Amino acid sequence: MRVRRVVTRRGRHIRGYFPSKKMKRMVAWESLLERDALLLLELSPGVVAYQEQPEELAYWDGEAMRAYIPDLWASLHDERALLIEIKPSSELSRSQVKAKYRQIAEQLLAQGLDYRLLTDKEIQQEPQFSNLKQLQYHYNHPTSPLPTRSQLAAAFYLTESIPLAQCLERFGSDVTYTLIAQARLYVDLTQPLAPASLVQLPSGERHATIYF
Repeated sequence: MRVRRVVTRRGRHIRGYFPSKKMKRMVAWESLLERDALLLLELSPGVVAYQEQPEELAYWDGEAMRAYIPDLWASLHDERALLIEIKPSSELSRSQVKAKYRQIAEQLLAQGLDYRLLTDKEIQQEPQFSNLKQLQYHYNHPTSPLPTRSQLAAAFYLTESIPLAQCLERFGSDVTYTLIAQARLYVDLTQPLAPASLVQLPSGERHATIYF
């Protein structure tokens, strides 16, 4: 349960809810950048669960103890828990803001807590972000029926990878993109999706891929 109410009608900031299939509920966000970050957590196969406004922490700012609530908490496939702060890179150009979050990061890490500060540069990096937005529809509205594990294995018989064009021809567009969105097929989303993009069955660390 989040420690404070996020979405209110007061203030000039845009607020809303992200429909999460992973969490089976609506997840609140307080900025468009937070909303975009939720897409990365939702589609990252290495993120098992996540929560907004997870807990109130304390840090020393050099003069007094201050309360601090991270924007997000994520439980990862490798059993680590990660605290996440979302900030526009433009805000970090202010020395006072940059110093504040450096203090928070140092103190949380000293306590053995994993902490990441994500900016628009990490969250909205292209072409990954556009690829994820394209896959979001297929993630939320998966087609059916989907190939069985043995049918997928047969498609990769005697080869580790096949071109995306071959996948599209064999399975069709909706099925192929649903399989990629569900991480049942792997393709490098940091590169533009093109007919020649190589598609593989997920294996090893690819089951724990995170997009940030």
